[in-house]
Amino acid sequence: MTANRTLTETELVAARALLDDIRARIDAAAGEDDGLRFALNRKVYKELTYDERGRPNARQSLKARMVKAQNGLCVQCAKPLPDSDTVLDRLAADAGYVAGNVRVLCRPCDLAIQRGRGLA
Repeated sequence: MTANRTLTETELVAARALLDDIRARIDAAAGEDDGLRFALNRKVYKELTYDERGRPNARQSLKARMVKAQNGLCVQCAKPLPDSDTVLDRLAADAGYVAGNVRVLCRPCDLAIQRGRGLA
């Protein structure tokens, strides 16, 4: 597992400036239409999420392939994976959801790992 990269103070300033610019552009595009502002925010959020995580159908397909490659077993505890409520876990978050960087875990193992990382 690799730790997620942390932004430096200079990079945080740049990120805040980007966010301010995006918000201003959304405000300008929406004008007084709160519904449009909401829809634009939602669209930008969704597309940025896809940039990081890929599209849901691609992740589902990868997850199915990984379950098969793992012989239906959780890689952490080696117990059979349930039919639902499993987790496609990235080994290195910045490397994305691609074969060779993911594994499928049962929910209890994923929660234990997240707690160990101080994330849950």
